[in-house]
Amino acid sequence: MSTASPPADSRRRAMRGCLVPVTVVVTVIAVSAALPAALDRWTRAHPPASAPADLCEAVGAARFQRWVPAGVRDPDSTYSSGSDAMCTYRTPTDEPGHADAYGYLQVRVLRYGDIGWTSGTERAVDALEFACGVTPMAGSFGPDEGFGDEACLARGDSGDETAAATLVVQHGADLISVDHYRRSATPEFARLAVEDVATAALAALR
Repeated sequence: MSTASPPADSRRRAMRGCLVPVTVVVTVIAVSAALPAALDRWTRAHPPASAPADLCEAVGAARFQRWVPAGVRDPDSTYSSGSDAMCTYRTPTDEPGHADAYGYLQVRVLRYGDIGWTSGTERAVDALEFACGVTPMAGSFGPDEGFGDEACLARGDSGDETAAATLVVQHGADLISVDHYRRSATPEFARLAVEDVATAALAALR
C-alpha cells in the first residue's frame, strides 16, 4: 500500500521550523566570535593617560623637603612607566643630626584606561574601594572630603614617637596614593603632609 507524500506547504513549514534554531545558533556563534575583537578594539581606542614623566618634578622638590627632614629623592623607588609613576623622598640614613627627626614621603599615580566595557573611571573606583579596605601602618581608613571625587585617609601614631598617614584619592580615571611617616611628629602633621602632596599631584594631572 502506498503512503501519500505530505503536501508541499507542510514540508516547507517543517523546513522553516528547522531553520529557525539553526539560524539562532549561527548568529550566536558569529556574535561570540566577533565580541572579543570588538572589546579589544574598544580597549585600544581608550588607553590610559600617561603619568608625568617625572612625578617628583611635577609635585615639586621643595614640597617634599618641607615635610621630610633633609629629604632627598630615593632613586630605588622613583620611576615613571606609562600610566604608572612614583616619587619617594626620605631622610638619608647617614644624615648627621637627624637621629631624632627623620621621615619618608611617597606618592604614586595610577591612570586607568578602559578594558572592554569597563571604563577607566570604574576601574579607578574599584581600586579606591580595595585600597581603602586594607589597614595601613597609620591605622584604619575613614573618608576624607575635598579631594578628587572620593578619598580615604588614615592617620595616627605608629609607635616609637613616629606619626604616619596614608591618603588615597580617586579623581576620574586616576588614583593617587600618598604615604608619610615622620619621627618626632604628630598625626596632624602627617595628615597635612599627605594632603599637601596629594593636592600637588592632582594639579599635575590636569
